[in-house]
Amino acid sequence: MSLQQLKEKACQLSVSDRLALLSAIVQSLQTTPEIENWQYLIARPHPWRKQLYIKGRKLLASSICRDMTANQMSAEQASENWDLPLDAIYEVIDYCENNQELLKLEAEEERYRLEVKGVQLEPTNAA
Repeated sequence: MSLQQLKEKACQLSVSDRLALLSAIVQSLQTTPEIENWQYLIARPHPWRKQLYIKGRKLLASSICRDMTANQMSAEQASENWDLPLDAIYEVIDYCENNQELLKLEAEEERYRLEVKGVQLEPTNAA
């Protein structure tokens, strides 16, 4: 079964069943982040989010990667922008590259939760 077919079947579920399914998928991918020798990253308790955060901040690793991509930043620029050591940025990049599926699922979960709340995610054209 393709990812698109799974997505279509999931859309036929009730909202609560979809949330339970997404939560189960995220947990199966990474119930506890692998304990590696992360110097700058840490796990934090969250009902459904399992990705790592920057130690001492409420900042997701994926936020830095998305910001770097969106703004075409080098690691050095991101280090300056986020006021983090360059080694922390390299650690974030490594983490994000090795956990793409988890980050993608969490982004989809967040998007879904916002849509359920009625938050408009796409800009409207002012005509």
